[in-house]
Amino acid sequence: MNEFIFHSPGEECSLLLGRKIGELLQAGDILALRGELAAGKTLLTRGIARGLGVPPEERVTSPTFTIINEYSGRLHLFHLDLYRLSGVDELDTLPWQESLFGNGVAVIEWPERLGPLLPDNRWDIEFSISGEEERTMLLRCRGQKNCERMGEWVEILHALQSESVCQV
Repeated sequence: MNEFIFHSPGEECSLLLGRKIGELLQAGDILALRGELAAGKTLLTRGIARGLGVPPEERVTSPTFTIINEYSGRLHLFHLDLYRLSGVDELDTLPWQESLFGNGVAVIEWPERLGPLLPDNRWDIEFSISGEEERTMLLRCRGQKNCERMGEWVEILHALQSESVCQV
């Protein structure tokens, strides 16, 4: 199985999903988040940060204008928002390679802006807005190492669907 569909009825469930994903992440993992504006990419990233041990008092926000935000936890989290990039040449002044190829975890919003520079070994999460607060997220593994871990992820995330905050 290379993909898993997760339905979230609201923000609490999406945060919990992010937290579980954060707990599963390993050094070097890259998550590419795709979806329209207000689909919940930054909200999921906030949950991921908590799952990585970033303290709750540390505010996790979209790096729309700074492009990269960094947070310290069990693993260092690099949160990239490439929405405002018009081309990959704009990355030359940013430490984006350290973000993607270091010992931390990278979460990328608008990953299509990287074009051919987007690493093949990654986790893709596609967001669909299915209601005012409801979201459907399609998780896909990319690369052999990640796909070998997919079974564990599916088992844990499937169990999460039975939590009361995630009942659709």
